[in-house]
Amino acid sequence: KVHSLIEDKDHNLWLGIFQKGLILVPGISNKFDYYGYKSIHNNTIGSSCVMAIHTDEQATIWIGTDNDGLYAINDQGKQLRHYTHQAGNPQSVPGTILCLYEDSNQELWLGSYFDGLARMNKQTGTCQDATSLLQGNLNAGKPKVSCIIEDKNKNLWVGTYGSGLYKINLPTQHVTYYESTRNENDDWSINRLPNDWISYLLEDKEGMIWIGTYKGLAVLNPQTDNFINYKKQNNLLPGYVVYSLLESSNGEIWAGTSEGLVCLNKDRLTPVLFTTADGLPSDIICGLAEDEKKNIWISTHQGISKLNPPEKKFINYYAGDGLQGNEFTRTAVFKDKRGKIFFGGTNGVTAFYPQDITEIKKEMNVLITGFHVANRPVKKGDKSGNNVITDTAVMDTEQFTLAYNENTFSIDFSVLEFSNPDRISYQYKIKELGDEWISTQPGTNRVTYSSLKPGKYTFSVQARDHNNFSNIRTVTIAITPPWYQTWWAKVIWGCLGALLIYALTMYILSRIRHRQEVMRQKHMEQINEAKLQFFINISHEIRTPMTLIISPLEKLLAEHSEKQPVYLMIYRNAQRILRLINQLMDIRKLDKGQMHLKFRETDIVGFINDLMQTFNYQAQKKNITFTFEKELEGADSLKVWIDLNNFDKVLMNVLSNAFKYTHEGGNIEVSLKTGHNDAYRSALKDYFEIDITDNGIGIDKNKIEQIFERFYQIDNDMTQSNFGTGIGLHLSRSLVELHHGIIKAENREDGQGTRFIIRLPLGSNHLKAEELENPEETGSEPTISQLPKDSIYETEEENKTNEYRKPKAKTRYRVLIVEDDEEIRRYIRSELDSDFRIYECTNGREGLETILKEKPDLVISDVMMPEMDGITLCRKIKQNININHIPIILLTAKSKAEDQIEGLEIGADAYIVKPFNTELLRTTISNLIANRERLRGKLVGEQQVEEKITKIEMKSNDEILMSKVMKTINDHLADPTLNVEMLAANVGMSRVHMHRKLKELTNQSARDFIRSIRLKQAANLLREKNLSVSEVAYATGFSNLSHFSNTFRDFYGISPSEYKEQQM
Repeated sequence: KVHSLIEDKDHNLWLGIFQKGLILVPGISNKFDYYGYKSIHNNTIGSSCVMAIHTDEQATIWIGTDNDGLYAINDQGKQLRHYTHQAGNPQSVPGTILCLYEDSNQELWLGSYFDGLARMNKQTGTCQDATSLLQGNLNAGKPKVSCIIEDKNKNLWVGTYGSGLYKINLPTQHVTYYESTRNENDDWSINRLPNDWISYLLEDKEGMIWIGTYKGLAVLNPQTDNFINYKKQNNLLPGYVVYSLLESSNGEIWAGTSEGLVCLNKDRLTPVLFTTADGLPSDIICGLAEDEKKNIWISTHQGISKLNPPEKKFINYYAGDGLQGNEFTRTAVFKDKRGKIFFGGTNGVTAFYPQDITEIKKEMNVLITGFHVANRPVKKGDKSGNNVITDTAVMDTEQFTLAYNENTFSIDFSVLEFSNPDRISYQYKIKELGDEWISTQPGTNRVTYSSLKPGKYTFSVQARDHNNFSNIRTVTIAITPPWYQTWWAKVIWGCLGALLIYALTMYILSRIRHRQEVMRQKHMEQINEAKLQFFINISHEIRTPMTLIISPLEKLLAEHSEKQPVYLMIYRNAQRILRLINQLMDIRKLDKGQMHLKFRETDIVGFINDLMQTFNYQAQKKNITFTFEKELEGADSLKVWIDLNNFDKVLMNVLSNAFKYTHEGGNIEVSLKTGHNDAYRSALKDYFEIDITDNGIGIDKNKIEQIFERFYQIDNDMTQSNFGTGIGLHLSRSLVELHHGIIKAENREDGQGTRFIIRLPLGSNHLKAEELENPEETGSEPTISQLPKDSIYETEEENKTNEYRKPKAKTRYRVLIVEDDEEIRRYIRSELDSDFRIYECTNGREGLETILKEKPDLVISDVMMPEMDGITLCRKIKQNININHIPIILLTAKSKAEDQIEGLEIGADAYIVKPFNTELLRTTISNLIANRERLRGKLVGEQQVEEKITKIEMKSNDEILMSKVMKTINDHLADPTLNVEMLAANVGMSRVHMHRKLKELTNQSARDFIRSIRLKQAANLLREKNLSVSEVAYATGFSNLSHFSNTFRDFYGISPSEYKEQQM
């Protein structure tokens, strides 16, 4: 009894049934016909699951059920007959019918799960068991017949569950059996079924049999009884359970599978898979049918769907739309000749004409209907930690706030659709987790997120009904971080992390630098050892020939002769080489621990005075103030214990460096004092100190500790020419340490110069007995104070003898020598001053000033010099138009090919390597001057008159200049106004520079040079052209014939007419 009713805004009718509940009658519904036990009309097919459907020519609908036999109903759903299975009656229908098929003879074939194959007489309703036709392996009992079709050749194809495939020729009753039995000696045969469980059969338009199995899809060619081989196997969809098949009107094969809907193009056979992600209501596809508009209708386990293949768009329908239910039965599908489609399901049959099914669109508004934290529903005012989750009703909330430890939550949403909620699906996303929408199954309206990190998340949801979408509802979920993840904590962590990274980086870099420094030190030690070993080997070889040089020289020096200055120079430099060799040998002894000192009590004041006398002449020559100061509390002497043969080397090396790096007019002071310092725990508590102070170039404070390292040399302008070995100070420090003392260097406080401090212990208490020298013993080597004053350094007496000069120069040519080494400079002068006028300079800067002032005929320059080196000097000379014609000879010890190439490339005329042959130098000078004179001769007309001055091959800057001059003169030869001013303007020089340059190159003034070119060209024209004297005169720029004749006579000694007659 209906005791109440109401109509809602969507025109749905709600009926209240007395003691039965509530019935909803949708206001808008599609025209789906329903046959089944839930029908509001009489139930015509019982309540069993529908397994198979077939309609015949009389429009009778045959329905096979699960364990309820066979129903026959008419198109209006009225039951015509119900055929049931009767135990013991062989003519009764099977109880469970899996498939129905009517052949061309209008016989109805029934496939049964338990009773095999049967055919039925539709008029009488009796069945005949046809299982005997299946002549395959029947030992396991009757086959479970799952599908039946008839092909164009009247063959009946019968598929079974587990018993393979049968082909029955109806006229002849001949049966062919196909199975998937594995060969004994091979893999699965390519000419066999992929699986014996067959769910569906289809004959396509070409007559091929498509076989859906529980392990893929196979294709059989009936003409050859062979399975088509695809990719070396007879299976198109391995791993798929194929439930249904359909050939569309355009020839595509559609397969309903356990994984979704598959479309196969028979030419490419490339499967295209559609799933719930594409819009299907379920991935389990039960039945397929095509309507007149080429739409594919699909029954699934969750309703039915219509697919528009070109658009790939699905429209889904559910039980609320009038279907028998949402779950349909596999293979229970049929389309009759009128286009009506039948789908069988668990609750009956849904039948419809596709053209009557329309898409219903409703306006939907999605709402947030619930929010749950840890499965606890949230209400207004609830808290999460210290945070209020929401202060409004859930449906009106725009932001939910959660604590970091309650970061698992669920959200409920709904459109409040009650008429057919199963067809409503939802799409949702959290923007911060991804931009893709995620779809829910129809009827599902809750989503859960778990273990989200602290932060703000934007949750969006929208509802979908077929292709109708609702509004998008957006809500924010804020998860607050723990205190250690707050912004201020992150700043602290960041700072601590940065400090840690910085400290770690510094530590790693320090380790790397330390490792690199150790490697560098090791490498330097190896290099130093290699250098030292090389020097030692050379030194051993040199000592013997040096002895054979020095001994005879000493005899020659004893004889008084005019060659004594030369012998002194040789002797002094030989002693210098021997001193270097001895230092190298001392270094080797120190390294091997073989240097044993013998200490003797010595007056250090007298020792220093004797040693300083050796440097007196050097001090006078460089105008250096060289003094000795004593702070000995009134005493004139001081007794100390030193090794005489080795301590003099210390002072010699330090003083040599002081004189080397002190400019002319400088100061060098040696001071001696004693002292006491309790800070020392060694013998140095009582000490004497020797300080050597200069006001020279000083030492870079960053490199001051390196000067005592072996082979280290200071790099500056003053050292470019003062080559050394870099072992003197290293040896000095080693010898001082063997004296139990210290040596150090520091720059003066005023920054002008360097101070060396040598501090040694007083007394002999710190010495061992074996280190003391007996008074009777004599030294194996003389000290420096015992050597001749001229043995190593030039003396005043030698300098006086060197004032001896050869006869004055016999030529007017001037040669400038630029060399910082005075002995080499003096030696070159002594070899050349008999032939040339000699000028001398000590560096490139002075040399350039002298060249600009004196204009020498040739320059000889060293390469390595202070203030300006030879390469720079050569470059500046060649860049100056006033002096670039002067030949340059570079004289240097740098013998590498690249050094010679560099010198020649910048314009040097010759490159001679030290040591040099004086005759080679003299010949080179003579040739360069002679070549310059020959060029000058060409330019002023000493060549034959027939030669054209414009044909001289020119390469240098001077020759390029002369080429421009000659071109200007030739171009304006006939112009009477051509003069020095016009020539200078065309060449790009001033009148004064033009005059000076032509004078240097041609020994003629500019005016005379122009006149000589005019007259030479006039002579050429008189000789070669049939021209009159007046024509020649005007052609060569003479406007007055009389002036031309007089000038020609002065130049050639005859008149133009006489010259012309002689040439004829």
